[in-house]
Amino acid sequence: MKKLMIALSLILTFSVQTFALEVPTQTVVQNLNGQQQVVKTYTLRPDADPKELVEEPFVLDGYHYTFADITKAENHVDDTVLKTETVTLETEKDDLSQILAQLSPSMDYDDGMYSGKLALDHTSIHTEAAGYETRHSTLRETKVIDQLDRNDMSYVPGTTVKNGCTLNLSNVEWRVTGTELVGETLMPSSYQAVATYSGSTAYRAATGYVTTAEYTGEVSRTGVESVTYTVTYLGEEAGIFGLGHWDKHIPVVVWLLAGLALLAAIGLAVLAYSRRKAAEYAAYETVSPMEYEESEEYL
Repeated sequence: MKKLMIALSLILTFSVQTFALEVPTQTVVQNLNGQQQVVKTYTLRPDADPKELVEEPFVLDGYHYTFADITKAENHVDDTVLKTETVTLETEKDDLSQILAQLSPSMDYDDGMYSGKLALDHTSIHTEAAGYETRHSTLRETKVIDQLDRNDMSYVPGTTVKNGCTLNLSNVEWRVTGTELVGETLMPSSYQAVATYSGSTAYRAATGYVTTAEYTGEVSRTGVESVTYTVTYLGEEAGIFGLGHWDKHIPVVVWLLAGLALLAAIGLAVLAYSRRKAAEYAAYETVSPMEYEESEEYL
């Protein structure tokens, strides 16, 4: 019984009034030119539906208010900000001309709010190795040894040093640089040794290069940032049950009275049924079962 009464009360309550989901940024209660008004102001996104702002009739401080009208005012925005975007690219060499060939002088910018063009800032270009690997190469060195009296290998060193790396003798070429007459035969008197040295060396080399560069410029945004809605409700002095003039709210009152009458009828029916059951149980306790059955048949 109690649950039924609560359910009916909730139904009657929600049938009289519902509330808007949005919260107003400002609410003003005023009397303008003899008219009692409630003015509610909302600031919403441009894509919001203003129909959800309109409330059902409501009572406030002894006045019954109903919707009158709604006005709309768009809030435009127009401003400019400085933006910087960083781009990255890879090149095989640390060559500025090759890098500049891959960088556009400008780029388009659009983040959904601001848009415009950004220009390349040449002072921001920075290049560094992407990574390193070990490589090997062969070093060679040639030495010329002059003024030798004979072509003797003892005059030629077995090693030499180049760029901090020791190279071994790999070949010697002998050249006659002077002759003299011995008897009737012309014989070599001096020699020159052209010695060739070689060796293998390891070094670390970049696998490639990474360049970062910045584009900078002013971008702007224009358009409608938000919309302000002003909802006006007109009020009349509340009458019976907190409503306005009786003739305008007869359906609501009728439903309210019908609900109360239904609750009263249900309560009376439940009370009568409870009393009857209590009387039957008391009669059964004061007589024997057989006498109770005979009395039932007699009745």
